[in-house]
Amino acid sequence: MPADTFMALTSLAGNTVVAAATTDAWEAAGQGFARLLGRGDPEQEQLAERRLAETREQLTGAEGADLEQARAALAERWAGWLADLLEEYPDAEADLRALIQEVQAALIASGYGEDDAYGPEHPETLAARSNLADWTGEAGDAAGARDQYAALLPIIERVSGPKHPRTLAARDGLARWTGQAGDAARARDQYAALRPTVERVLGPEHPRTLAARDGLADWTGQAGDAAGARDQYAALRPTVERVSGPEHPRTLAARSDLADWTGQAGDAAGARDQYAALRPIIERVSGPEHPRTLAARGNLARWTGFAGDAAGARDQFTALRPIIERVSGPEHPRTLAARSDLAAFTGPAGDAAGARDQFTALRPTVERVLGPEHPLTLAARGDLADWTGQAGDAAGARDQYAALRPTVERVLGPEHPLTLAARDDLARWTGEAGDAAGARDQYAALLPILGPKHPETLAARDSLAYWSQKADGAEGRGEN
Repeated sequence: MPADTFMALTSLAGNTVVAAATTDAWEAAGQGFARLLGRGDPEQEQLAERRLAETREQLTGAEGADLEQARAALAERWAGWLADLLEEYPDAEADLRALIQEVQAALIASGYGEDDAYGPEHPETLAARSNLADWTGEAGDAAGARDQYAALLPIIERVSGPKHPRTLAARDGLARWTGQAGDAARARDQYAALRPTVERVLGPEHPRTLAARDGLADWTGQAGDAAGARDQYAALRPTVERVSGPEHPRTLAARSDLADWTGQAGDAAGARDQYAALRPIIERVSGPEHPRTLAARGNLARWTGFAGDAAGARDQFTALRPIIERVSGPEHPRTLAARSDLAAFTGPAGDAAGARDQFTALRPTVERVLGPEHPLTLAARGDLADWTGQAGDAAGARDQYAALRPTVERVLGPEHPLTLAARDDLARWTGEAGDAAGARDQYAALLPILGPKHPETLAARDSLAYWSQKADGAEGRGEN
């Protein structure tokens, strides 16, 4: 999880605890947070219960400015405790998100966020509206969260001032949900504008400053500038390491991000080498079966393959898959991803039929667990079609892509990269199955959608020329 997303989630969780503390939703919320923090340990659960009781007591006895200060301090404290939980137990993220949504639903049902009690510009109302925006995003409506923050930010800025922590938090929320809603370039620009203000107000080593820098780096990469993301993470890593320590989860996460963007920037061998150096540290700090260790091993295997050693990647995933399956369960998304990666590198290692058979076995499980229109299901279907063709059945690959394309187009849209890739693959396997004219016509229809500046336009033009020549030769021989 990127550092900015991690901080946003833990901050939201802290705010959720505080928001529920003086409402009728408190009993259920308190029990949920106590169980979550206890992780089955009665002593830890009792500690959480004491902290929850103290939180309610402090908020119940405060008024006015004292109440606002108490809320802010307690929310930050709870964010820290929940951050500690996620750093030790990364798999608790799903439980935390589910609990936040459960408490949020109870609060909204009780009238939380209505401005009748305090007035529309009271700090309590503005804090509630911020929580509502984040809850909207966590429930899956990133565009709705973005729009709520866009409407809320000018009010908070006017009431609190441009440098107030509440304003900076709202700007961060707007940038984050803008990116999650699909506009990576705008998120990047918003973080670029936010970072110097946060740094000047809070200091260069404050956690929110580091999170803003992480957000800027991540959205820089998501906006298409992998080298820029790599360079920003390279500059960020020593600061995080100095502030948190060389073996802190935040430092290890920054090193992972640097390795990934190094690879995305074109240096797969560099990414492989960074993960090779990082893996033993993560394994020593977290344990051999910790999710963070398993993720590092998966990334090392993946970048090993991308660096040209498909057989090495296949062998690493062969060793890793049973561990992930035992730790996470046979139908956990992490297990399904490991199976997909193993199949994906089995093919380039020289066993196309093996890759086809593995994807054939994987597809129904992915479809049942994630649903028939989930992006990972669609990707598995595409991989199965491709390796069917590479195993010698071009007509089978063509037919599978012909069935897949309309689903991808309906789910993702006609210009989504996966839709365009599916159309390209359908055209290619149509030609390989013996229909050069059909391949030619499909490439001719694809080029206007790609446009002159798309990175795949040149390859599509070459394919069009190739299949046009094949079709002309076939027509000249009277084959079509």
